[in-house]
Amino acid sequence: MKKILNIAVATAAFATSAVAANMENPLYLPSSGDVYSKTSIGLMYKITDSTDNQILRHHNGHAEFPIWRPVQELGIGITDRWAVHGVVGYTYDHDVKRKGFHLGRLGSTYRVIDSLDGYVWDIYGDLHMGGIEKMRGSLSMVEPGKFVFNYDNYSNGRWGAHLGTRFGRRWSNLTTSAFVEVLRTWGNHNNEIGVAALRPLLGAAGALLPDKLSVDIKSTWEVNAGANAFYQMTDRWSGGLAFQYKYHATNGLDSVHSYLAAPLQTPINNMLEQYKDMEDHFNEYALTFTLAYQLRDWAQVAWYIEDTYDTGARLSANTTDLKVETGFRLNFVF
Repeated sequence: MKKILNIAVATAAFATSAVAANMENPLYLPSSGDVYSKTSIGLMYKITDSTDNQILRHHNGHAEFPIWRPVQELGIGITDRWAVHGVVGYTYDHDVKRKGFHLGRLGSTYRVIDSLDGYVWDIYGDLHMGGIEKMRGSLSMVEPGKFVFNYDNYSNGRWGAHLGTRFGRRWSNLTTSAFVEVLRTWGNHNNEIGVAALRPLLGAAGALLPDKLSVDIKSTWEVNAGANAFYQMTDRWSGGLAFQYKYHATNGLDSVHSYLAAPLQTPINNMLEQYKDMEDHFNEYALTFTLAYQLRDWAQVAWYIEDTYDTGARLSANTTDLKVETGFRLNFVF
């Protein structure tokens, strides 16, 4: 009898360890002293929609492929309830010559509740690192006197802060959770906007206009929310389904930050007045399926596929008729 009990306890401990080390579980938090790494390589295919921005650029209905999206996440458990973590993501879209960091966060999570009956409550805060890279773009004249703004990278050029909370519950094999977070960004002039296309409208004063200007960008509020379900099918195989909503705020110009010669100040400010609200906000609704295999107790490989439906304002350059990303992720815990 004692031998049977020992075997049962050992089996339960192994199963608990395997699930706890499953880094695809949405409630995963590293134990004290554990370091984890999650490395993803994603490949996206999209077809642009018919916003005014895309129509003006004669790019509506165009396919963009391949779009490469690598992501690296690292974290460490300070205690069994407290972890620090960071993640960066990069996008390269050859078709529209747009590339840069689309993701950058550095922060901490604290597990407020981890009850014996499986309930979990986390709170977390992250520094939004959009300010690491300048926001770059340019004004292009598509018709006489009519301009469209083209983004050259994916950064908004702003620093900010995320504050979020996550609730969930773990059963024997099933985990469910939901989260909500807000992002506050602070306006600054960490940007470069190509304005050479404005010169023909400025007459003789156009010769005084530099190729690029820096402008003061407005601060913004954004929100993300989502829910997911995750199932441990065996000690090695697991899978999950997640839904996420993201609201991306519109950009806007407060003023020209760069020095302007006196003859340029009034006409340039009048021209840029229409960009006080750039009408480029958009919403994303993403559904993601993940299938993971535990190579070792400390190593895991996962395949994911994500389909995103989005809507946006008339000058958005980010909305699509179709957007699908798939890729693999390699996870380690040390």
